[in-house]
Amino acid sequence: MNDNTTYTPDELFEIFKEQHRLCSPLDIMANETFVLTKETLIYEWRDAQDLLPWDELAEFLNQEFRINVPLKTWDRILNPDDKKTLGELCIFLSTIAEKEIIKPIKILGAECLTTAIFITLKRNLKNKGVDVSNLKPSTKIEAFLDVNKNFSPLLEEVTLTGLKTFDKLEYGKLENERRFKYWIDKIFPNWIYKRSIKTGNIQTFRDLVERIVDDKKLGITATKTDLGI
Repeated sequence: MNDNTTYTPDELFEIFKEQHRLCSPLDIMANETFVLTKETLIYEWRDAQDLLPWDELAEFLNQEFRINVPLKTWDRILNPDDKKTLGELCIFLSTIAEKEIIKPIKILGAECLTTAIFITLKRNLKNKGVDVSNLKPSTKIEAFLDVNKNFSPLLEEVTLTGLKTFDKLEYGKLENERRFKYWIDKIFPNWIYKRSIKTGNIQTFRDLVERIVDDKKLGITATKTDLGI
C-alpha cells in the first residue's frame, strides 16, 4: 500500500505552473506567454489558462485532488477573484490535498518501483472514469490521448506527482476526416479536422513511468549535467 503526505504550497504552485505550461499551447483561448506567480489573481489565472467559471472550477479541483470541499468554502477561497491569489489557493490546498508516495512492490522476490508506478497510475485513471481495460506499458500515449476525455485525467495524474514528465505537448499535422453525423451531412459533407497530440520522447506509458522514476522535481533548475554540458 502506498503512503500519503501533504503537499507544500510551493509544490502546489509548481504543479499549477506545469499544467499551464503543458496545456495552454493546446488551447487557442489560453495565453501561453502569461507568467504565473503566487501573486497572480484568480481571475488572471483562469483567463490565462481558459479555465472554468469558479463554481465549476471548484468541482474540478475537488475531483483533481481527490478532496471534498463544499462549494461555500470554495466561494470564500476563489472569490472575489480580483482579490484572491493563486498563492492563497496553494496555501489552502496544502492543508487538505495529499500526495501519493508510491512504494515498490515485490515481484518474484525483488522490489519493483516501475510496476508499482504503472499500477498506481492505471488505478487512478480508472477512478477518474478512464477506460483502462486495454492499458498496457506498451500503449502509445498518442493513441490514448486520441480519446478526448482521457487528456485531463492523464495530465492531472502526471502533474500531481510533482515531477517533470513531458518536455512539451503539441498538435501534430492536420488530418481531415469525413463523418456523416446527421442526414444533412450526406448532402453537405461536414469536414472535421483532427489533430493528434504529440508527446515528444515519451511515446509509451513505459516511457512515462521511466520518466517518473527519474524523480526530477518541478521547480528545480536543471544542472549542467542534466543539460549534457
